[in-house]
Amino acid sequence: MENCCLLISANESYQTAEKDLEKLTGIKISHSTLLILVKRQEFELPTSKQGVKEITLDGGKVRLRNETKGERCYWKDYKAVCLDNVYSGAFFQNNQDLIPI
Repeated sequence: MENCCLLISANESYQTAEKDLEKLTGIKISHSTLLILVKRQEFELPTSKQGVKEITLDGGKVRLRNETKGERCYWKDYKAVCLDNVYSGAFFQNNQDLIPI
């Protein structure tokens, strides 16, 4: 079930994933629980055995709405990186992951 939660959370917003999981499985798992499941995962960053010839880096802002109607929206930063058109990664509010070791 945890793998199913992670998979559907990766493809959609947590709130949409919550609704879809309930439709697909009949089990209600809150969007906050889905977020906790994703955040506690330890994803291993890839390593390269050869040099990198091309790096593409882009970023932007995402406008998020508050749950309370009438409150102002707020903005969060994201970054996306692609190495040699092979590896892609995205980072949300975490610029440290963009720095090579």
